Amino acid sequence: LFLIFSFTTNGRFLKPTNLTNIISQSCVVMIAAIGCSFVMAHNNLDFSLGGSCALCAVAAVILGNEVSPWLILPVCLIVGVLCGILTGVLHIKARIPAFMAGMCIMFIGRGVAQGTYLIFPMRLPASLKVLQSTWFYVAVLVVVFIVAYILFEYTKIGKYNKLIGSNPKCSELSGINVNRYKILAFAISGFCVGVAAFVTVIRGGGAGAQTGSSLETNVLLALTLGGLPLTGGSDTKLRSAIIGGLTLFILDNGLTMWRVDPTLCNVVKGIIFLAVVFLSISREKGKVMA
Repeated sequence: LFLIFSFTTNGRFLKPTNLTNIISQSCVVMIAAIGCSFVMAHNNLDFSLGGSCALCAVAAVILGNEVSPWLILPVCLIVGVLCGILTGVLHIKARIPAFMAGMCIMFIGRGVAQGTYLIFPMRLPASLKVLQSTWFYVAVLVVVFIVAYILFEYTKIGKYNKLIGSNPKCSELSGINVNRYKILAFAISGFCVGVAAFVTVIRGGGAGAQTGSSLETNVLLALTLGGLPLTGGSDTKLRSAIIGGLTLFILDNGLTMWRVDPTLCNVVKGIIFLAVVFLSISREKGKVMA
């Protein structure tokens, strides 16, 4: 995609400002996708991302303006973790499918953001505008990826969640507390959503009615395009979040430069998503049959 758009846009795609814009746009999705990888590793989907991001941003901006600007980051993280834990608890304790529990959080978060936007000006405190830099977003992404990679590859949290995704019954019989590690995965996903919300607030200059809109869809698209198996398991790799996030926004940016109608852009992304899912599922079936 990078090469195709480089040669078909008369050099516009390769302009530093355009490449910086792609990186800046994709950072939020990549950060959220890194956390969501822990949930998908044990064969679940987290549809709460957009709503959780909205709740984090609204609570953080309100307290940041009313109390102290330096509360924005901790509030984002706390609210994000609480949303993640709530989704996990609803799934584990109330036996609600994870995607349905996530959708409930999603709708609540969007409703709160839209209602609050009408009565409260949710602007970024002036003292934090110094952080509005692509390098800052990239630095946050790198830190999140390094910490998440260590947890995912070298601790029980990552190893057990991948094992649960491969064979949940075997994991339970092996003495692994499956429910605990699932909830931990949702908590990590919520933490990363909190970081993504913080970057969203900084980048957007505040929060609004559309904060977090389509985040869960973009994360799912990014992870799928990055090669992460929808069934989770040992094949789950964190690099899928980075590869897929960049691929998604390179595709979106390139189609815009081709002056493709925005509606058709969504059609193209939908077709590509369907093709990747079809190939991925076919490949997994082939492994089982072998």
